[in-house]
Amino acid sequence: MNPFQILAAVLAATMLSATAAPRIALIRVKDIYAGLPSTAALQQEIKQERAEIMKDQRAEELRRIIAELRDLQARLSDKANPLPEEASRKFARSYEIKRQEAQTLQKEFESFRAEREKEINRKMVAGMRASLNQIMETSGKISQEKGYDLVFDSSGNTNTGEPFVLYSKDSPDITDDVKAALQDAATAKTTKP
Repeated sequence: MNPFQILAAVLAATMLSATAAPRIALIRVKDIYAGLPSTAALQQEIKQERAEIMKDQRAEELRRIIAELRDLQARLSDKANPLPEEASRKFARSYEIKRQEAQTLQKEFESFRAEREKEINRKMVAGMRASLNQIMETSGKISQEKGYDLVFDSSGNTNTGEPFVLYSKDSPDITDDVKAALQDAATAKTTKP
């Protein structure tokens, strides 16, 4: 079922079971998620972990070897100061050895980086899911307290990239209420002894 079919089914079921029209509210989950301190902390942590990948010993060694390769290449192709035949062969041999070393090291580093990126991405998804669950729970509580039957994310898009909520006439927006409740919960956590 696509989101519109689900919405139609929910609205139909709600209308059949109740005499009054359902009370609907909107929320902007993207805005709430972007404003959470946990979101900023997660983004900073992910950024640092990705930067650490490039500080790995393999990456440092690969940069050093690439610099050596450039120097050898420059020396071999210097037309102003050509090398004697024996020296040219020696430099060419050194160049080929360094090139193979660089290829091997690059494969090893790429494998390491791919594994670390997978770990970082898993951590990022878990952190995002925890924040979104917190937003959903808080939204549900506030919606029940205020007597809303349905709450829609007005910042969300369908699988075609179109906004999920195409139109709403005077629907209450509880985004600020959810933000305040989450802020109160965060403050309560930090002030506990």
